[in-house]
Amino acid sequence: MKKHFNLFSLFFLAASMIAFAQSSITGTVTDADGSPLPGATVVVQGTSSGVTTDFDGNYSINASSGDVLSFSYVGYQTVDITVGSSLTINVTLTSDSALDEVIVTAYGTQTKQSVVGSVASIGSEILESSKATSVTQALQGSVPGVNIITSGGIPGTNPTIRIRGIGSINASAAPFIVVDGAPYAGNLNALSQDQIESISVLKDASATALYGSAAANGVIIITTKSGKLNSEAKISVNIKKGIASEAVDTHRLMGINQWSELYWEAKRNAAVENGLSTAAANAFATANFGSSLGYNPYGIANPVGTDGKLTASPLWDTDWKGALMDDQANFDEIGVSLSGGSKNTTYFFTTNYLSEDGNVTTTNFERYSSRIKVDSKVNDVISAGMNVGYTRSSQNTPTQSGSGYSSTVQWIYNVPNFYPIYRRNADGSFMTDANGGKMYDYGANSGILVNGVRPVFEDENAYGSLFLYDIYNLRTDFNASLYATIDISDNLKFASRFAYQSYMFSSFQYIHRDFGYASSVNGRVTQGRDLTQQTNAQQQLTYTESFDDHNVEADLIYVANNYNFDDFGASGEGYLPGVKILNGATTPSSVSGYTVDQRYTNILGRVKYNFDETYYIEGSVSQGLSSKFAESVREGTFYSVGASWILSNESFLADSDVVDFLKVKASYGEVGNDRGIGSFPYITLFNTGWNQLDTTGVLAGGLNDPYLSWEKTATSNFGTEFGLFDGKLGGSIEYYSRESVDLIYDKPVPPSTGNSSVRTNVGSLKNYGIEVILSSQIVSTDDLTINAAVNFSTENNEITELTQEEFISGTKKWMVGRSLYDFFIYEWAGVDSADGYGMFYKDILDADGEPTGEREITKEYSEATRYYQDKTSTPDILGGFNAQIQYKDFDFSVLVNFALGGHVYDSSYASLMRGFQTIRQQSPDLAARWQQPGDVTDVPILLENNNDFAALSTRFLFENDYLRVKGLTLGYTINNSPALSSVGIDNVRVYAQATNPFTFHKHFGIDPEQNLSGSTSSRSYQLKTFAVGLNIEL
Repeated sequence: MKKHFNLFSLFFLAASMIAFAQSSITGTVTDADGSPLPGATVVVQGTSSGVTTDFDGNYSINASSGDVLSFSYVGYQTVDITVGSSLTINVTLTSDSALDEVIVTAYGTQTKQSVVGSVASIGSEILESSKATSVTQALQGSVPGVNIITSGGIPGTNPTIRIRGIGSINASAAPFIVVDGAPYAGNLNALSQDQIESISVLKDASATALYGSAAANGVIIITTKSGKLNSEAKISVNIKKGIASEAVDTHRLMGINQWSELYWEAKRNAAVENGLSTAAANAFATANFGSSLGYNPYGIANPVGTDGKLTASPLWDTDWKGALMDDQANFDEIGVSLSGGSKNTTYFFTTNYLSEDGNVTTTNFERYSSRIKVDSKVNDVISAGMNVGYTRSSQNTPTQSGSGYSSTVQWIYNVPNFYPIYRRNADGSFMTDANGGKMYDYGANSGILVNGVRPVFEDENAYGSLFLYDIYNLRTDFNASLYATIDISDNLKFASRFAYQSYMFSSFQYIHRDFGYASSVNGRVTQGRDLTQQTNAQQQLTYTESFDDHNVEADLIYVANNYNFDDFGASGEGYLPGVKILNGATTPSSVSGYTVDQRYTNILGRVKYNFDETYYIEGSVSQGLSSKFAESVREGTFYSVGASWILSNESFLADSDVVDFLKVKASYGEVGNDRGIGSFPYITLFNTGWNQLDTTGVLAGGLNDPYLSWEKTATSNFGTEFGLFDGKLGGSIEYYSRESVDLIYDKPVPPSTGNSSVRTNVGSLKNYGIEVILSSQIVSTDDLTINAAVNFSTENNEITELTQEEFISGTKKWMVGRSLYDFFIYEWAGVDSADGYGMFYKDILDADGEPTGEREITKEYSEATRYYQDKTSTPDILGGFNAQIQYKDFDFSVLVNFALGGHVYDSSYASLMRGFQTIRQQSPDLAARWQQPGDVTDVPILLENNNDFAALSTRFLFENDYLRVKGLTLGYTINNSPALSSVGIDNVRVYAQATNPFTFHKHFGIDPEQNLSGSTSSRSYQLKTFAVGLNIEL
């Protein structure tokens, strides 16, 4: 008995000692921003004892002094801490690597490691360092496979965005835009950069399939900023001011004296062609110099002598470019944000003002943008939030592209310096009005013999139109969403979201009653107003389960979307002086309007599985219904499947000193496209208003296919992602093949039907290429960090089915096996040194009229043959480079984009090289013209009469390779300053920024970013901006 008592006493003593030695260790686990990490694991190493943190990141665990606690969380580096005398251990976990970063995907988030599809993400660090003024500016050059073409120098205008090529001809080829989980139908420039937390680009079907009918052309997901839990209120103020000018030089233009002498030469050469001797032709050109010009800026009868040299100085020499384009445009931006959070609620509010001038005089974009976002954990089961944004912008936009007389660049490249801005008397003095003011010269003063009628762009003055015409656009965008999540159980979660957007676009145009192209009707006002309203409701049920090394997640999602578009337009003519409102018209001239209601619903299912976070497989199915198709064919079923394998988790790479991370992945899927095809493309519509005497009638529209249905795109994606040398080098390589079938296109029908075509599902396109990303953490020390990344992609386009064997489309010929963007034009053969005429190639034909394969030269343009040039308007390689350097409190970032292998047909330059066949502005390059037999040159003889020397040919087809520095930012941050802290300032950052400061390109005179077809349209030029900024955090 005594023995048992002693044993029991010994056991009790030992147990008491152990109990005394162990203590309850408590603390909080947070991330680098101070936000709690719920669900983080805390384990006593070497034991089975472990706990997880609660919603607020708190934990409590029993451990003894000397024990090692291991803190871990998915996507973060594990931290080991030895227990000492303190009973409170707070831990901050840092992100493990870029491979484990959480990125936003379709209807949720995933770690980058677990993604099986093709997803690229731009995080807040890149966005903050670059300080881009728009979403697209941040995207361009940052994501491979994304082609962005900016719309000239008009600030506030949406660019063209294409992801992995062109997937449709008639339907929309633009990506689907999602903002905070809801479809976005507004102008991307309505979103100020300081609202944005991250941008994700979904490129393959595995990533996009859940969006079903909307996702055939890729998806761009924009996530706005949120506050942080358990953080004090933080106020951030950002002020930026800058100046801007043209990013590239325009084409060189002739001055008045050179223009006059070469015009004389062209007139003389034409006279020789008509049979006059050289001496007689010289005299004729001198005597008739001004007969076709209408103006005389030299003040004497014959300003050019018979030797072709000027005998007088000009009374004016109009610099049209200097007048129409500003050397310096202003840029101003100021933004204020407030963010923070309590234990259960976060909030974020921002408001931003932007004013940005264009390079064309009077062009301006002004935007006011605000957003408020609140998220709250109501209780242990329910979380809810709201997100509201409002933007109002105005845009003064004089005509800056196209062939209209008032189009600024069109005017600069067509109207010679020979013609004045203001009306001139015969002696060159200014003609004034009754008040002594100068009068704009519209070149339509038929009663005046000299300086009265301008033979180019008569009855217009582009400079005067900037001040006498009113052309502006107004946009308002209101979007709001309410959302909630209910944790039904540990494994089952229900989420609901309702989003509403109202987007209004108003346009106004007043053309002066006394001057310009509407003066004949005493002025014109044209006004339009489009209202877009969209509601989107999403319900999502998510189930997750883990057992042993198996992890499963399943989603069931229902989406209902209603889209309404209401268009109204009207115009009136006949205005009294000073009246510029629509109901002031004495003659209403037109009224138009229509409404569109579109609805679609999607039922979506997705299952994700992984084993030991090494083997991943994911599949999805979506079934959509679209009101754009007949009831029998409006249902579309789309799916995707993808898988990946993390090879670096395998034993054969576990001890590798080279490979940190290695993943291979593959996916396949099919998605649909019903965007951009109209509301009821399957119905033959009727137009009303066609009258037979007093009887109002209707006119039937074209033929339509009642079984018209979805375009479909099938995408295969194969890739690998890697990290090497302890994070020093990382990246990815992907190959994609994307085929779009059942394209909605016009199929020719016999004319006997009364129609030329029927719109139906016919035709297919294929796009394929490679995308590469390489990134490196070059240096990482306490004082210095250098990160850099380069990306590039190839893009190949091929027509795989057409409605007919082949047909011409502008500068292209579409046929199976060729690209939509292969140039098919006449081939320039140079200048005949004997007579200075331009020459072209043509096929030699056999007796049956078929080409023999041999060619010959002709001077008759009508006899020349069009050829495929093996040159395409889209680049072979598209890419970008970015780098960030942090040295102590200094930071520097650079963003570059480049394109190689593309070509452009420069019709603007072609018009400047016409050689006076019409009275237009000319290029100084005509100085290298042919002048006498034996001259070897590529510039033909100058002739005043009609010729085809500047007609469509390879003479004006140029390589369009370029490299553009999109952004440079240099900043300095003042942290932990006692002086600043004393006035409540946490830190101050000052920075200098340049946007588009340098452009290196092969062909000068135009901006290299033109359009996908590789043609020019007298577009205004992009701007380079130099700005200084100040960011203050309170």
